[in-house]
Amino acid sequence: MVSDDATVDDCPLPPDPQGGPNQDPGRTPTTRDLLYLATAVVHADGAGLYKRPFGVSYTNKFIPTIVAATRPTQSHVVTMFGREITVTFTATNYEWNWGDGTQNLVTTSKGSVWSEGMDLNTDPRLIRHYYTPPQGWRSGFDGPYPHENREITLTTTWSGTLTNPFTGETQTINGLITTTETTGPFPLSHLVINNTDTWEEKQGH
Repeated sequence: MVSDDATVDDCPLPPDPQGGPNQDPGRTPTTRDLLYLATAVVHADGAGLYKRPFGVSYTNKFIPTIVAATRPTQSHVVTMFGREITVTFTATNYEWNWGDGTQNLVTTSKGSVWSEGMDLNTDPRLIRHYYTPPQGWRSGFDGPYPHENREITLTTTWSGTLTNPFTGETQTINGLITTTETTGPFPLSHLVINNTDTWEEKQGH
């Protein structure tokens, strides 16, 4: 994904953000200067939080919630000091908050979108989470299923890379920015599974 974002006018440089020896505001901008300036004007997008099933998650033992990041890279074009510069952000790690009080999961994998033929419970490409019944609910004889919502939050850490048009140097800085995105609240439910092959269809797969 490439977007045109903003312009940094031809103005004096701020002090070197990493405290380098050259603090002359009239200096030729270093690649590091340009990367940090780009983060000030670029509105970075999230990593494309994917969740299945849509709109609900189930508390059955063998029906996990599957998540993935579908946009692990993004590029933005910024005009700085009279030059068009492309900065590319690459996701380096993902932190998944499941919204149920369990420990966050940190991964370097973006996960995979579920497709037919992938085993929900064992395929190593999938990132999965198993929600438990609220209030310990286990049986329809215990009364109506309690209404409780959950919300998944994905925090992504990105590196930034650009090529300096003044020097030709290409540099990458890790951990340059973070983004946060959520699924929005979704309800928990529990499937009553009969001896059929329709449970995946009921999940929207």
